[in-house]
Amino acid sequence: MIAAPLRTGTGDGVFTRPSLNGRPAGERVLCPLARILRPLAVGVGVGGLLGLLIAGTGSRIAMRLIALADNREDFGRVTSAEAVVGDVTLDGTLTVLRTGVLLGILGSLLYLGLRRWLPRERRLRTLAFACTIVGLGLFVTVEGNQEDFAFLNLGLSLGLFGATLLLFGLAVPPLVDRLAPLPHTRARGASLVTSLVVALALVAGVFAVKHAVEFANGTRIPS
Repeated sequence: MIAAPLRTGTGDGVFTRPSLNGRPAGERVLCPLARILRPLAVGVGVGGLLGLLIAGTGSRIAMRLIALADNREDFGRVTSAEAVVGDVTLDGTLTVLRTGVLLGILGSLLYLGLRRWLPRERRLRTLAFACTIVGLGLFVTVEGNQEDFAFLNLGLSLGLFGATLLLFGLAVPPLVDRLAPLPHTRARGASLVTSLVVALALVAGVFAVKHAVEFANGTRIPS
């Protein structure tokens, strides 16, 4: 005689399979998947939003302020991105915003990948990530726009883009951690990794500033 599978009633005529270890079988399958997908979804959502509001919009405002800072002397010049200084176009604005969204997502995913190695204390973790973003961001900005630093206002350009990067770096960790809580376990060698990452990012930022100065005074030729 073969015994029928045991089912339990809920009192309203609906029968369900018994749970194992207090958890339904479907939940045991979905939980590991959710632990992976939820942080990724949060990273993309937060990064895209902050990339649009801070990186994209902030960069567009910075570009306009930089263009106006030299009393229109450089209006009409073509930048390395093939944009005309002084012109504000819809296509140009949308391009900057799209780039901001993309870089924002990459920055947020970078935080997700690094946060287990960053300090457990919230303020120190946020500061470490912000320093990383500023250093790497300045390096990408300068090296990706070498020719432009030959005629742009150097101090204003670095200051405005640096402030935009700093604001983004300070905004990402609190939002990501709130929506996708930080894992309880900290990775081994976290202090060493934190020191190396922040140090390398700051060194990259210092070299970026040095190169920008050299592009501006003509001692370094854009490649």
